[in-house]
Formats: sequence, C-alpha cells, structure tokens
Amino acid sequence: MKLMNALKLAALFFIILLIEILLAELSIWIIVWIDLTIFDPAISNSTFTLYNLSFWMNGLLLTILFSYLYFLIQSNKLTSQNQLIKSDEFETSGHNIPGLLQEEQQEQLELMVQERTLELNIALQELESANRELATITTIDELSGLYNRRFYDQKILAEHRRSRRNLTSLSLVLVDIDHFKCVNDTYGHLAGDYCIVWLAEKIKQCLGRSSDIACRYGGEEFCLILPETDSLGARSLAEDLRLAVNSDVIHYQELKLSLTISCGISTYQQQKGLLPEHIFSAADEALYLAKNNGRNQVQQKDLLEITNSEEQLI
Repeated sequence: MKLMNALKLAALFFIILLIEILLAELSIWIIVWIDLTIFDPAISNSTFTLYNLSFWMNGLLLTILFSYLYFLIQSNKLTSQNQLIKSDEFETSGHNIPGLLQEEQQEQLELMVQERTLELNIALQELESANRELATITTIDELSGLYNRRFYDQKILAEHRRSRRNLTSLSLVLVDIDHFKCVNDTYGHLAGDYCIVWLAEKIKQCLGRSSDIACRYGGEEFCLILPETDSLGARSLAEDLRLAVNSDVIHYQELKLSLTISCGISTYQQQKGLLPEHIFSAADEALYLAKNNGRNQVQQKDLLEITNSEEQLI
C-alpha cells in the first residue's frame, strides 16, 4: 500500500514538472514570437497576462499536488493507527491466552481434586464398613447373634475398671440350659441349635438397658454382664428370664419342646483384691449350686465368702 502511494505521488510530481516545463517553453515561444512580430505596449500587456496566467496555473497545480500529498499523509496516519490498534488487540488477546489457559487448568485441577476426594471418601467409607464387619465377625456369635466369648473377656475387664472407678455395683449372671445334652441326643443337633437361638431371643427381650451385655460363653452357657446393678436387681432379672423360658414352648418343625434354665449370680461391690476372674468364679459356683439343687432355679454366691475361703487356704 505504501509503495503504491509513493509511485502515485512520484508519477503526479513528474507530470506536474513536465506540464510546468511545457508551459514555460510555450511562454518563451509566445514571448519571442510577439517580440519578433509586433512590439508595442499592448504586446507587453499580453506578455504580462501570459506570465500571470502561467503563475496561477503553476500555483493551482502545486495546490493540487500538496492537497493530494496531505491526503496521502492522512491516509497513511489512519492506516498506521488501524494497524497499531489491531496490533494492540492481538497483543492483548495474546496476553489473555495464557490467563485463560491458566484458568482452565485451575478448573481442571479443582475438578480432579474433587474427584480424588470423592474417591478417597468412598474408600474410607468402604474401609470403615469393612472394619465394622470385621469387628462384628470377631465379636458376634454366629449362631445366637449375641456377643461371643472374646467380647466377654474384653467387656468384663472394662466394666470391672469402670465399677471400681465410679464405685458402682457390677453383677454377673451365668445362664445354662438344663439337660441340653438330652435335647441334642433326642432331637438332633439342629434342634439344639434352634433352642440356643430361641433362648438368645428370650435373653434379648429380658435385657431392658442398652448397657446390659449378653454373651454366649460356650455351648449352652450364656453370660449376662449387668453394670450398675446390685444383687437384688440381678436376681430379679434372672428370675424373669427363668420364668419366661419355663412358661413358653418351642415349636421346632412338628415338635413342641420345653426348656428350663439354671442361673448363677455374683455381684461385685468394690471388694478389695477381687478381679473379674473371681466374679466369674463366684457366679459359676452359684450355677453349680442351682444344678445340684434340682435345676430350673436361680442361686447367688457372695463374693465375700470366696475371699474368706481363699484367705483360709493361704
């Protein structure tokens, strides 16, 4: 564009110079012809007029030349300004491109973080669920649905410490199905398993507090841990359980079975030097006494008697 403008300007300038030369040459020839033919004042007047006309023609051509030159200068300025504006817009857009890319990358990174966080939370929930299932497997008896022997060993220690710390009573009830071997021998082990499940449901119904713990200790023997329960409360619960079992009938397939249970109770009341083993031993002795006295009854053993007898042995 600039080259074409320069060529046009050069061509115009050349044409104007050529015209000026031709006019000057023409004026000279006219003046010479006039001087040679007629020489008078009138001729001098005409010569002046021709010179004047030549001057105005040159002035007009110069005016046209400078006008066009000014037009070209303004056009070049406008063109330069437009190019500068376009260049600034390009540079601005070029500077914004990294910013846009950075925002997109930031959004993608945040999205990835959210996805990873969600996956991590799901994994943690699955792990927590697996831990709960594992804890259930390791602490729940599969047949009865009560806590197992392992849980009893842990829980009795914790409740013994809490009883000593809070100076509260802690009772233990051992429950055993009477003549359970005869049930297995007569009706089969599946019937015996059904009786264990049935008794477990009866035990759950009799435990009225969430703090009371029922465990299957082994075979047909169950342990009830009763925090903050004295001997009278433990005996009352054991009697209610015994009566509920004795008064009900088990329907197994086409059979009707009747069960009875025997219970042994011991209560810990911060006696000095007594451990969970002593509490269990006293309850076991009380259960043995109930068995020897005819079964289907509740017996209680005082922990002081065990302490005194041990001191005599020592």
